[in-house]
Amino acid sequence: MGKEIESFDENSLNTEERILQAAIEIFALKGYDATGVDEIAKKANVSKPLIYYYFKSKKNILEKLIERYIKSYFPEKEDYIQEITSINKEDLYERLQERMDFFSKNDKALKVIAMELLKSNSESESIVALINPLFDAAIPKIAEMGVDIDDRMDLVVSTFFFGTAPVLMLFLYGDKFCEFYKIDREELDKRFFRVMKSIYIDFFVDQFEAQKK
Repeated sequence: MGKEIESFDENSLNTEERILQAAIEIFALKGYDATGVDEIAKKANVSKPLIYYYFKSKKNILEKLIERYIKSYFPEKEDYIQEITSINKEDLYERLQERMDFFSKNDKALKVIAMELLKSNSESESIVALINPLFDAAIPKIAEMGVDIDDRMDLVVSTFFFGTAPVLMLFLYGDKFCEFYKIDREELDKRFFRVMKSIYIDFFVDQFEAQKK
């Protein structure tokens, strides 16, 4: 017998929001490809034609989720980059905690989005394409702070594969990891945060200090 889809308080949500929340629940349970618009309509307690009033297609629902949880997140990150005047561990610890809190709060939606972006054949919809503007904003700012960046690609590789990729793995395999090792998700998140601090942020800051002009 399959897992039951968790319910939500549909009375507190407007119609478009109910559709999005219903889609998140079912996409997370069954996967995007295996989910039908009929199922989303039933879960949201709306008619199928009403879904098409708000969204052109099932793909448009996914695009709306990406816009809300991913694309809207990056401008705030770019603003933060522009405000940085120095690179220090405590500030980066705080930002990492904020990011972990955001991810934890929106875990189901972000898991769905991560899975679909990884499957996407569209270059413009890839995870790499979405985060690349952050590199474009960060590299000149880092240079302003006196860090000599000899190889931009080294910075991109280290940030993507040692900063972004581990978070994606946490989204995609965190629940399975907890199930296998018999630990709760809160404990996993705490351990992940601690390891990210010591392995990624501490190394990142030490390398930057060493490369100052």
